[in-house]
Amino acid sequence: MRVFFAALCLPILWAAPAAAHSPLVACFDNEDGTITCEAGYSDGASSAGQVIRVLQTNKRLILENVFDKKGTYTFKKPVTAFFVEFIGDTAHLATFDSVDLEK
Repeated sequence: MRVFFAALCLPILWAAPAAAHSPLVACFDNEDGTITCEAGYSDGASSAGQVIRVLQTNKRLILENVFDKKGTYTFKKPVTAFFVEFIGDTAHLATFDSVDLEK
């Protein structure tokens, strides 16, 4: 019975750390013609050096760069609607839509 119970619990234990490492991204209008985005992971891991992409809503690339050592990136505000992708790796992607901008 103990072996059966352990076999049932193992998949749950393996899934728990994966859920605790979710990518997060938020962007803010600086009201000076620029946007600042901050990114990281739900467990506090840094996004430093990881990819940020800014794309038009039709998925045309506006810019691609990396987050700085603080996990932030500032760019000129596009004149069109856009969204931001934080790409940690193939398993970690977070997006932010410009309609959700806060001032």
